[in-house]
Amino acid sequence: MKSITLFALAAAAVLQTATAAKCGSQDCGKDAPCCVRGYCNANAMYCIPFNCEAQNSYSADSCWDTAHCVKSNVNFGSANAFAQIADYKGDPSKTAFVSQFEPSNAKVVGGELQMELVKQGDGKGFGATVMNTRAIQYGTVTAVMRSGCVSGGVVSSFIIRNDKVGDEIDFEFVGADKSTVQSNYYWHDQLDYTKMVKSQVVSDTTKNDHTYQIQWTPDQIVWTVDGNAFRTVKRSETWDAGSGTFKYPDSESYVSFSIWDGGSGAQGTADWAGGPIQWGQGPFVAGIKSIDIDCYYKGNETTYTPPGSSGGDDDDDKSSTTSDDDDEDESSTDKSSKDDDESSSDKTSKDNDKSSKHSSSDEESDSEDASSDQSSEDSSDEPESDDSVDEETGSSEDLDESSDTSSSTLLTASLSAVVAAMAAACAF
Repeated sequence: MKSITLFALAAAAVLQTATAAKCGSQDCGKDAPCCVRGYCNANAMYCIPFNCEAQNSYSADSCWDTAHCVKSNVNFGSANAFAQIADYKGDPSKTAFVSQFEPSNAKVVGGELQMELVKQGDGKGFGATVMNTRAIQYGTVTAVMRSGCVSGGVVSSFIIRNDKVGDEIDFEFVGADKSTVQSNYYWHDQLDYTKMVKSQVVSDTTKNDHTYQIQWTPDQIVWTVDGNAFRTVKRSETWDAGSGTFKYPDSESYVSFSIWDGGSGAQGTADWAGGPIQWGQGPFVAGIKSIDIDCYYKGNETTYTPPGSSGGDDDDDKSSTTSDDDDEDESSTDKSSKDDDESSSDKTSKDNDKSSKHSSSDEESDSEDASSDQSSEDSSDEPESDDSVDEETGSSEDLDESSDTSSSTLLTASLSAVVAAMAAACAF
């Protein structure tokens, strides 16, 4: 009995060590439970779902719950429309959008949300990103806004993105072209700039407010400007026979807006954005008047559960309860049809995608230079570098491969310790 007890205690201690989450070189504690890129803290910047790394935090429940889509009209004259992330306490009913950076270059002025790109001491620009506090899986998002791209090199964005999975649908504005807006979409961070399509010509996007809309359903994505649809992508057209899956963004994501410096990026990005920023042409301010969000799956924050997808936040279902009857029928129907389409090869495809993750804003890949001689179609205006996505979203990348390696090493060592503990116990 003594030997069994000793073994049980030794094994429990070792396995607890093996499963402990590591946040970079440290362990997050109860007082600073949320992990983001190797640092622990308890404030919104760390615990908000689109930043927080649940698998590396103090516990599985450390990150705040994902708040799901609720139909809303966001008017920035309202006190509940926007808050700096340092002031956000985790209640989406009190704040629709938050800044993602500190210090923040986003603020409300005269009933308009303004995001400014400012010059830093090193000559590069530091912009702003604001994100919705609720996640959406399918729906229609409409924004009345103007871009801040009055000089080449300045980029403004309106994006629906899941940063952990890598699904994205976007509008992007570049200073090199003030009369159109560009559209694109990505699946699991597989970047394909050749799929970019420009809108019809409109009046100066930096001086005039226009209405930009993304209609996202399980079957198609439609981009419109001022009520005129200029692009439609059908899910059926995204089938990839090699991986046996539809490469169609379908994970629960966040609506965000940003302004950033593309002119100081890698050569491909800088060319696409219009070259180095001419700072004397500033200020560079993107303005958002209003945002309408109409959820595809109806419900409310306590009774709505989004259907399954090929990927999503770890904590999507933590606080959800039973859906309304109509929502259950709609969700289950869509889920069953998707399950038929998405085979187990999704996992293999996602593993392959890791090699094409976005690089940091200061890195240049060999592929960027190699692809600088692309054809002269509209798509050639897109950057050949993949650093643009990181800058436009201002978001954290997924965990480094080294994190997975260290976890594997730790587990191997722990199992060896269990065997040693067994031998010691048997000696008794």
